[in-house]
Amino acid sequence: MELLNKAKRVGIMGGAFDPIHYGHLTAAECVRCEMGLDIVLFIPTGRPPHKDTITFSEHRYLMTVLATADNPYFHTSRMELDRPGPSYTVDTLRMLKDMTDAELFFIVGADEMLQISTWKDADALPDLCRWVPVTRPGYSIKEALEIPGLDISGTALRRRINTGKPIKYLITSDVEKYIRDSDLYQNHNVCDIEIHKAVAGQLSERRYRHTLGVIETAILLAARHGVNLRKAYLAALLHDYAKEFKEDEKRALCKKFAIPLDPIQDQYVNLVHGQLGAEFARRSFNIDDPDILEAIIYHTTGRAGMGPLEQIIKIADNIEPNRPDYPELEIIRNLSMVDLSSAAAASIKKDIRYTESKGHIIHPWGKEALEDLER
Repeated sequence: MELLNKAKRVGIMGGAFDPIHYGHLTAAECVRCEMGLDIVLFIPTGRPPHKDTITFSEHRYLMTVLATADNPYFHTSRMELDRPGPSYTVDTLRMLKDMTDAELFFIVGADEMLQISTWKDADALPDLCRWVPVTRPGYSIKEALEIPGLDISGTALRRRINTGKPIKYLITSDVEKYIRDSDLYQNHNVCDIEIHKAVAGQLSERRYRHTLGVIETAILLAARHGVNLRKAYLAALLHDYAKEFKEDEKRALCKKFAIPLDPIQDQYVNLVHGQLGAEFARRSFNIDDPDILEAIIYHTTGRAGMGPLEQIIKIADNIEPNRPDYPELEIIRNLSMVDLSSAAAASIKKDIRYTESKGHIIHPWGKEALEDLER
């Protein structure tokens, strides 16, 4: 993690973040200022050992990404999500000690600090970092850092959502939108876990990492531009589902699904992986929303009349964090924050130049998309 290499004092904010709320954010910012931290790393727990039920980890991670996006000192890590087995703080701290020479500051609520003796390898914990207890209403502990008394908990928030009570001003507006768009805490979206498993099983590790980066980028863009976050999540998750089928498998699937190949697609059959991905989304995962399906179909070439979600998936595919650097990368990233159409046009231009550099034929959908976006 490159940002750890530059930091000398790193705050750590762990938790289920189910959902993340202003209590978490306020504590992290107060400690950052008080302790002079270079960054605060938010680490959503993967599999908490002491909780039987918890919201799907990818949703908790994305809510944390949304909540921390507007603070340049806050960053969100997948390290516990990607580590197999139960998530223990001692294991995370040991990993971080191996990754960085920075001084570590673990931010912990006074209520949790009183229970720390029950944590795994509790005797080893004091030597791994500096512990920064922060005040919580109803709990008292010596030398705890005083922070504004925000008496918010994930349990109370989930209860309020389930009973239809307002959560505005308790969580950020983007997290609230994510919960509303995804119907979290009322519909558990068990199918999302199965879709993620299917995608992870279908793709190579490298391609799956790319997919996770596209999801994160698409969610941030969708929140910024007022696009449905649930649709962005599903379109990004499935956009490359058919990417790594062999060419003869793609041809056989096109025949099976009655997808006609035009002359350029017949020559470069990999161009149809978006169309095939949309078919799998519909047939295997019961996704029939045209916005989602069209975003999957046209994420490679684009097309004339691209809607906001199509533009977001096209852009996210090109600028996600795992993409190797290329000359236009920062330009497209900066454009994407202010003007989707301009960013989509720049993204398609980049793809056209790359395709031409390989001596391949440009599909007319891409040319038509660029003409439409620049009109």
